[in-house]
Amino acid sequence: MSQEKFWILLSKKLAQEASTEELQDLESMILEHPEWQFAIQNLEDLWKLKAEQPTQEGEDAYLLHLQRLKESQLFNNETETNPSDAYFFDNETRNPRWFRWMAAAAAVLVFTLGAYWLFQSRDSEEAAPLARADQNVISTRPGSKSKVQLPDGSIVWLNAGSKLTYDKQFGKTLREVELTGEGYFDVVKDPSKPFLIHTKTIDIRVLGTVFNVKAYPEDKTTETSLIRGSVEVSVKDRPNDKIILSPNEKLVVQNHREQEAEKIASKRPAIRPEILIRPLRYNIEDSTLVETVWVENRLVFREETFSDLAKRLERWYNVFIEIRDPELADMKLSGTFSDETIDEALQALTFTAPFKYERVNDRIFVHK
Repeated sequence: MSQEKFWILLSKKLAQEASTEELQDLESMILEHPEWQFAIQNLEDLWKLKAEQPTQEGEDAYLLHLQRLKESQLFNNETETNPSDAYFFDNETRNPRWFRWMAAAAAVLVFTLGAYWLFQSRDSEEAAPLARADQNVISTRPGSKSKVQLPDGSIVWLNAGSKLTYDKQFGKTLREVELTGEGYFDVVKDPSKPFLIHTKTIDIRVLGTVFNVKAYPEDKTTETSLIRGSVEVSVKDRPNDKIILSPNEKLVVQNHREQEAEKIASKRPAIRPEILIRPLRYNIEDSTLVETVWVENRLVFREETFSDLAKRLERWYNVFIEIRDPELADMKLSGTFSDETIDEALQALTFTAPFKYERVNDRIFVHK
């Protein structure tokens, strides 16, 4: 029953027909079931898309369809209602509120069925492990992002291919989450309940602040970028070291797997530092922060190797990229993408780097 009520309230919210009381009920249900945030975000994005204007070809096709219906004698009585009249609401009787509400409900229904089919298919293909009954798990697939409000009011934006896990008792005695991927956190201040974030490489402790954590297991490094406030970071293989970051600083920690690979390759201990503190980077054009601009749906990269950028493009566009030349993989690239498709982005990169690519569905092969 609660799910049915949720979809109805969400439909009314999208159609801007929900009352203040209904919006409060919806907000309470979202706080109780944060795992629904993913569906909400996608529906809101879908609802904001502008419908394409009807073209002459579309109108001609529709009229041809009506003509064929007539020819099939389904509507052979001239006195009967014209199907085009039956299809569209009459101006005098049309109820705009009801129509918007039903349109939103239809969008919700289509999305719900799509999501059900998607998750059913995914479950059968991957047999993904189920979340523990006492945990909330919020995840984003490659090519999408999501915004989540935690029970304490803190806001988390999840980048593509990320997962946030927390206990259903979150906030009662502890505020503790586990992150895989990338998240931008705006944490509500509560000195009595520190906010703890666990990743594979580091643990972060905060009281109330804004920061970004990038912790993809497949990346070479784990990064913590502090926008304001203060955070304390512990590196798991250096438990005695506590690093306090100040605003506009970024902590970069080399991931364990990369360190091991480097030791094996060189047959000696890694010479690169395991931990670095760097200043945050700003775009010259508009002074936005490179580390957090993904929240504004922009992909910014500065002097990144093509191999590192390829990982980001894979997550951003939900594709697989194979670079078949080592020199190309090490080439440094800079740029900004926002509304470009993956083909437009790759075409733009070919203006600054000498490479060609072939695309077979979602697989892209890069070569000289």
